[in-house]
Amino acid sequence: MSVLRTAAVASIALALGCQPAPRPAPPAPGAALRSASDALAVLVRRETETRTLTAMFSILVQRADGSGESSRGAVVVARPDRLRLQIFSFGVMTAYDYTVNGDRYRVRQPLAGEQRIGRFGEPGRGESEAMGEDLRPLFLADGSLAGAEVSETAESFVVSLGAADARREIEILKRDGRIVREAAYAGEAPKLVVEYGDYRDVAGLAMPFTIAVSYPARSVTLRIAVTRYTRNEPVDPKLFEL
Repeated sequence: MSVLRTAAVASIALALGCQPAPRPAPPAPGAALRSASDALAVLVRRETETRTLTAMFSILVQRADGSGESSRGAVVVARPDRLRLQIFSFGVMTAYDYTVNGDRYRVRQPLAGEQRIGRFGEPGRGESEAMGEDLRPLFLADGSLAGAEVSETAESFVVSLGAADARREIEILKRDGRIVREAAYAGEAPKLVVEYGDYRDVAGLAMPFTIAVSYPARSVTLRIAVTRYTRNEPVDPKLFEL
């Protein structure tokens, strides 16, 4: 393992801590939502109450042909626009390293000797490449609620954001204000669907410990089990350098 790769793994490990924390208690029930404005307030709080977030997790990738692969990973988020995600092979070697800093990104696959650096939205990036690199919807939600529309079902409010051909939908339970599903659309077809469950208390805030991510067009699903979170603790800016 190279010195740079070792340093990257060590920096993430130090940021998160090397030992899993004790299992958090289930969170106290949240306040019931009674109106569309209550649902929008949930999204505002999500952005303002957690400025930095770190997590350690295990991940199972399930493919269309029935094959699967399990790994471990770590993510560090500094809102509004910085992100570092690493997936480890054999527990320690970095197989995938993804960094976002503003409108720039870097994707490294050290075991394959590959690296790509660029800007989101630049000409010449195909859709398949964009889906492979733009992981911001999983971690860095758009904080703008301008033009948001809210519909409701018997059990939840559904908030729609963005343009009709590139919208996001966020489903929030009425009974306790927990976000259970998010989807990003290209036209009428969902390109990314995220479902949240197993909420537990993390420093006074309910956080999901199971996350299912699906890419319908690719028939690929990611099953994520979080083992540890930290919230609002200092994060080294060097983690996001490109």
